[in-house]
Amino acid sequence: MAFSRSFFRVAAVCSFLSAATTLLLIFLPRWIPPAADLAARMDAHGHPAYVLRSWVYFCHPFFVLAAALAVAVRAAGRQPGAAIFGFACFMLWAWLEATQQGLTLVALDRWWRPAFLAGDAAQRDVIAARVAVYDAVWDSLFFVLVIGFAFGSLLYGLVLARGAGLERVVGLLYLAIAAWSFHGTAVDWGAPRLPPLLDIWLYPLVQPVARTLIGVWLWRSPPVALSPATVPP
Repeated sequence: MAFSRSFFRVAAVCSFLSAATTLLLIFLPRWIPPAADLAARMDAHGHPAYVLRSWVYFCHPFFVLAAALAVAVRAAGRQPGAAIFGFACFMLWAWLEATQQGLTLVALDRWWRPAFLAGDAAQRDVIAARVAVYDAVWDSLFFVLVIGFAFGSLLYGLVLARGAGLERVVGLLYLAIAAWSFHGTAVDWGAPRLPPLLDIWLYPLVQPVARTLIGVWLWRSPPVALSPATVPP
């Protein structure tokens, strides 16, 4: 099975795009008006920054997944089992994150938001109950997808950190992302947070830089041919 230089360069562009979408997801919420209650929240859903963020959030996992496939191809030459299972973890993350945003774009924004804003008190109570279920489902999906993302990053990191040069740097960044993801999950379950400065700046620095360097590494990749012996049947 052969993978051309063009394959890796398309994946590299996807990684660059994922760096851009990551930055948008970090900073767009600053432009969305704060919501003190459900009515304000529903009203904010019509804000341009909110609409843009929702669509960026939906597209983001597909860019990351395309890059993750190319990383798995590169990593398969070293540890095929870890590469394949790591990509499966990223597939789980991407599918669940896209599902989250599908619920947001269709159920919440297309159906429930207009009904809430146009409805009477009784109708608003019905929509409020549905939104409470939506929030619980969204958080549950988030819990699972973060675990998938963390394990995918961990497996890629363990393989690539054994390399040299930029490959090793990419591997170490994957390990840093995995550590951050596991930490975030632990915080949700009561673990202590990082010091405020690290908590505020670490994610905005690590994620976009990592995705950019993954893109550079993939752009420089030579063609790869995986033999039948490399990929388990």
